[in-house]
Amino acid sequence: MTSETSAQPARSLLQQAALLQRQNRMNEAAAVLSEARARFPQDTDVRFAIGNFLFARGQAKAAAAQFRQTLALEPGYAQAHHNLGIVLKRLGQLACAAASLTRALRVDPTLAGCQAALGDALIALGNREAALPALRQAALLKPDDARSWMMLGYLAKGRDELNRAVGGFGRAVALAPSNITARLGLCMSRLPTLYDRPEEIAEARRRYRADLEALAASVRFDEPQSVAAAAEAIGSFQPYYLAYQEQCDRDLQEIYGRFVARVMAARHPRWADRPPMPPVTPGEPLRVGIASGFFRWHTIWKLMIRGWMEGLDPSRIQLYGYHTAGARDACTDRAQARFHRFTAGLPFERMCEAIRADDLHVLIYPEIGMDPMAAKLAALRLAPVQCVSWGHPDTTGLPTVDCFLGSDLMEPEGAEAHYTERLVRLPGLGIAYAPLEVAAEPADFAAFGVRPDATAYLCCQYVSKYLPQHDDVFARIAASVPDSQFLFINPRSDALTARLHRRLGEAFARRGLDAGRHVVILPYLSPGQYAALNRRADVYLDSIGWSGGNTTLEAVAEGLPVVTLPGALMRGRHSAAILNRIGVTETIAGDLDAYVAMAVRLGTDMGWRRSVSARVSAGCGLIHTDDRPLRALETFLERCAAGPD
Repeated sequence: MTSETSAQPARSLLQQAALLQRQNRMNEAAAVLSEARARFPQDTDVRFAIGNFLFARGQAKAAAAQFRQTLALEPGYAQAHHNLGIVLKRLGQLACAAASLTRALRVDPTLAGCQAALGDALIALGNREAALPALRQAALLKPDDARSWMMLGYLAKGRDELNRAVGGFGRAVALAPSNITARLGLCMSRLPTLYDRPEEIAEARRRYRADLEALAASVRFDEPQSVAAAAEAIGSFQPYYLAYQEQCDRDLQEIYGRFVARVMAARHPRWADRPPMPPVTPGEPLRVGIASGFFRWHTIWKLMIRGWMEGLDPSRIQLYGYHTAGARDACTDRAQARFHRFTAGLPFERMCEAIRADDLHVLIYPEIGMDPMAAKLAALRLAPVQCVSWGHPDTTGLPTVDCFLGSDLMEPEGAEAHYTERLVRLPGLGIAYAPLEVAAEPADFAAFGVRPDATAYLCCQYVSKYLPQHDDVFARIAASVPDSQFLFINPRSDALTARLHRRLGEAFARRGLDAGRHVVILPYLSPGQYAALNRRADVYLDSIGWSGGNTTLEAVAEGLPVVTLPGALMRGRHSAAILNRIGVTETIAGDLDAYVAMAVRLGTDMGWRRSVSARVSAGCGLIHTDDRPLRALETFLERCAAGPD
């Protein structure tokens, strides 16, 4: 605590030190602060100033010690609590940072910056609900702070409250037009997770295009600071939900992809140009990289990574793994042991350096559109040939991605027009897929509302795949199968679940049916519980427009009959391809009426259901033993390394 006798001399030294810092005379400023501490060791303002000086010089741990000493002398020093919280956040001690910021606000709740910092820390801790009031208070206290509005937009988008998200991001853009993160958030907030009415899709695409074009025009490429801010923002929000609209996205993705690639090339020119193809040494394998944030138990791991890792011939292909996310599990360890080189835990620029240093022939992204770092890496030229697979089955629009590794069975005629990449039609499903080793866990489905004697139709896709124009399908089936129940899975969002339930309720009511008797939304299940669900279900109803992939493969492994209606795009044809591969095609519908009729027959004709189920089980081996996609991929990679066809 500062005494009256020491206040003026101490303040004079602090003013002198501040002036020296503004003049960038840091050594002299440090000497003055050292003198002030020696003369006034109990002066909290001196300790506080030293903490700020050390933090500005990058000495976070030393700064934290000074702030703690300040608070030992004066526990009610609100700004010291706040600054300690900021330092602890920089050190990665998020829980301690949130606690320190909370203490600051108990002393002085009017600290707008502290409210915003607390909200940011709580979001980083995964506690979004607790972050919301802090950020709202920050926006009230300082309505011209663009970051608070941007974070409010982020929270609203996560809750699928898109009007509020647009409001938050829109306010941030109005306050800071050069804030590319806010502009990206505004764009992506035009793409809902779930639609209430079919006509909303066209309006969403119109607004998205307008904001996307405004975003692309907003970056000043002649200003390095503008380019740096834009590059930092890339990957923070991605057009993930665009693909769920059951439409070809090539034109929109091309606008997005060209913008992203231009930004990243301007920010990182050393990785902007295609590197030369390394020489191919006879008798030595090609160096092929796989970059993904999903070297862990995830759909991308199940569908692509594990099959490549275990099935590509190491005498032909030497695999290099680049794990772009922090999450690890037993799958990560398995990959680390199997890859020739496995790189994980690096920040973005060091990951770029590592990939380039490995002098790859080809770099493959199992998906582009979900993982933030992969999205940034793919916008650069880190290998002479760069490919994307169908983990997120939509064109990337990136001029830096050369080929799309598709499936000959999934791609419709003329599918080349759907991609900015060159479409490579690998045989069969385009992947190597061994059966998953998951032990079923006991699950009391009756406790979730599943009647023991009900005909259970499994509808296990993520809610975004269920478009409102197809809701009537479930009611039509229920009208002919009175004891039916449709088993959906909660997407870990009660709000989304309630909206889907309400939408389905309206569809059932239009046919005079009670959705409460037929629709069950199960909680999110563990892998073992999900395996048990496949065994409890009677029929697998594929989603229309974007069908199941891994979920269908898991269903047929349990002998479930699958009803599917192939769409116009590859992502609407996964299940049809799977059924074609196993030779059970009679449940592939040609139109909605046939889809309903097949579902009804499987629900009422036990003999036919058993026959189809037996043939599904018998045919699964044709998928699990099919190595043609691996051999074709090896040949394709070798042709890439050999040069243009």
